Amino acid sequence: MRKHLFAFLKIFVSVGLILVLLYLMRDKYAQVGQVLKGTNIPAFGLALVIYLFAIALASLRFKIIAKAQDIDTTFAEAFSLNFIGYFFNNFLPSAIGGDVVKAFYLSKKSSGKVEAYASTFLDRAVGLITMIFMAFFAIFFVGSSVIDRNIKHLIYGISLAAFAALFFMMNKAFARKFQGALRLVKPIREPLQKAYNILNRYTSHKSLVVQSLVISVASQSMFFLSLGMLAVSAGFTIPLIQIFLRMPIIGTISLLPSINGLGVRESATVVFFGPIIGDANAFAVSVLWLLMLMITSVLGGMIYAASPQFKVKIKEA
Repeated sequence: MRKHLFAFLKIFVSVGLILVLLYLMRDKYAQVGQVLKGTNIPAFGLALVIYLFAIALASLRFKIIAKAQDIDTTFAEAFSLNFIGYFFNNFLPSAIGGDVVKAFYLSKKSSGKVEAYASTFLDRAVGLITMIFMAFFAIFFVGSSVIDRNIKHLIYGISLAAFAALFFMMNKAFARKFQGALRLVKPIREPLQKAYNILNRYTSHKSLVVQSLVISVASQSMFFLSLGMLAVSAGFTIPLIQIFLRMPIIGTISLLPSINGLGVRESATVVFFGPIIGDANAFAVSVLWLLMLMITSVLGGMIYAASPQFKVKIKEA
């Protein structure tokens, strides 16, 4: 019952936000259409190539994080699983999530399921935390006149929350103070404790953690650059510093319950980039961004169809 309610909530949020956004942009359809019609195809292609390169770097990070749990997976497998994850997230959102697919496959190569799911969770968390901290440090390299006060406060707030979560995960003595709260989730108390211990174990793999963080910075930078190139393909230029400051907020907001960020991502793009290039133009860029995600998802579906080692085992789940 809860699963169905959560699925309904995701659909409701995505469809609701899309309808609201379409209503608010109702008098700008002609302008948006003109921008999309004039899209520079080579520039869009370059944006896609940069995005795929970012996925390759993220796959390398995924491989390194899994290795810390003695899960031996090749780069090709990690790369394929990331693409398949896009396919499941965007085309089968109510079925098996992309992270579940990756974790399930890893569990077949590890001594336990918890290690595999913890590795997948940490990979996602490292990407998000890296993105947030990149925005936090970017503030110190720009003048206060460049940053909107509200944006600045949002970045500080999100960064504080990310730092607190990181400190909680890395400091077992501090985490013990909240052990009593596990009584509220008694049925899953033991799996949660085991998962926490596995995540905390990464503190003894400092070199691997550093490697994954460096790769994550490079990967997130490529993601940001791909968005900047999408704007160029639409005929606009967004200052790179503004992309680094605003994208982490959009990325965090996109984690809200929805169909893989659909509706949330597009609305946030208009809200945060509209003041720079105009609402209609920001909406057009969000459509190009969605198109790029769909192309990536189609590639993931092709890899999934051509990879029986993933397909058979996922069906066994």
